[in-house]
Amino acid sequence: MSQIQEVKDANNIVEVVGEKIDLRPSGSSFKARCPFHSEKTPSFFVHPEMQRYRCFGCGATGDVLDFLQNYDGMTFYEALKHLADRASITLKDFNRTSEDEEREQLLGILNLAKEYYHYLLTKHKAGKQALAYLKDRGTNSQSIKLFYLGYSLQSWDGLIKYLHQKKKYPLDLIAKTGLIIRGKGGRYYDRFRGRLMFPLKNHRGQVVGFSGRLLDAQAKEAKYINSPETSLYHKSKLLYGYSELFREIRKSNKVVVVEGEFDVISSSQAHINDVVAVKGSALTIDQIELLARVAQTVILAFDQDEAGITACKRAITLIKDKDLDLRVIDFQSLNNLAKSKDLKDPDDFARQEPKLWRQAVDEAISIYSFLLNIAFASYDAKSPDGKRKIIDDLAPIIDGIDHLVEKEFYLQKLSEKLNVKLDLIKEDIVRVAK
Repeated sequence: MSQIQEVKDANNIVEVVGEKIDLRPSGSSFKARCPFHSEKTPSFFVHPEMQRYRCFGCGATGDVLDFLQNYDGMTFYEALKHLADRASITLKDFNRTSEDEEREQLLGILNLAKEYYHYLLTKHKAGKQALAYLKDRGTNSQSIKLFYLGYSLQSWDGLIKYLHQKKKYPLDLIAKTGLIIRGKGGRYYDRFRGRLMFPLKNHRGQVVGFSGRLLDAQAKEAKYINSPETSLYHKSKLLYGYSELFREIRKSNKVVVVEGEFDVISSSQAHINDVVAVKGSALTIDQIELLARVAQTVILAFDQDEAGITACKRAITLIKDKDLDLRVIDFQSLNNLAKSKDLKDPDDFARQEPKLWRQAVDEAISIYSFLLNIAFASYDAKSPDGKRKIIDDLAPIIDGIDHLVEKEFYLQKLSEKLNVKLDLIKEDIVRVAK
């Protein structure tokens, strides 16, 4: 018997798949909504006797190795190694590809960098200033440990000395992680210098990149710099905090989406543990796919500037085929309730008004109600020109609502707020949307 078959036999597919999605008994099998396509009625079945899965909706089928490759994006070797480790089996006669070997090395380098930066922050005198900065922001030791925060030295080659001179990794290999840069003269130097370091993990908990923040707010350099796109790090596929807070998100069945690392850290300290951050101010389809795996309700807490509002509108399109409830935290209303009037983002609210921030999450409003409020705040609803602009702004959004009862609710609300007959509102919505 080959080791591949040995590993498969040692892992019950029901247990492996059940760790990822919510399986329910169905006769001699188990069923769930398919993780590989959007559906509201379960058509995905896992068969214990056959040790295989099959979706009668999209046709996806395979064994436990196929599932991990398709669901988690693992390579064949990664899936085999994961299952072997799970069953305490040592792989002996399986030859890795050169791509597998390099990927494993790159992940090893990034993990060593995480440990190195964390040591500098927590154990080395060089990290004292960064620790003081975190203390001033109210970041506690539990958060430093959970999110494995670190610090990068001011020198041009601190990390190079550790990874290349001490750990003997080739410079060109380290460069593939994005941690170091090759200058025009051929010399390499550290990308991150004198910065507070945030390890960026994929949904499987592997470090694939970093974000570095300057401690000096007056510095002329960019406040944040991030790893470049690499074979491992893809900004559009990553959600900060997802792997660290995965269990809490799954338990609550909801997730708050913010824009920055400190938004996540401060929120978790305020006992909002179902929170993740995007890199930038827009959700992507890959990120929506990750969120749909673990939550029914997605709450957006973006800056309510033009970019943030555009991101909210785009999110409606992205979740169109998902069974998700999309909600928004209205910061304008939130600021009216706050004792302090200079609060700008989730980090501020979580640190200075934690009770109000928890209340805001609990009372997040529908995405459609939010966009309705934004439109009426932007234009004069009493003037003909203002009424036209409000209709122009909201027509494609309201026309795109699939649920007829929900759609009728917002049409009536729009009719009342504009003081225009419902029939005329409906005609204009359809005409402008087209």
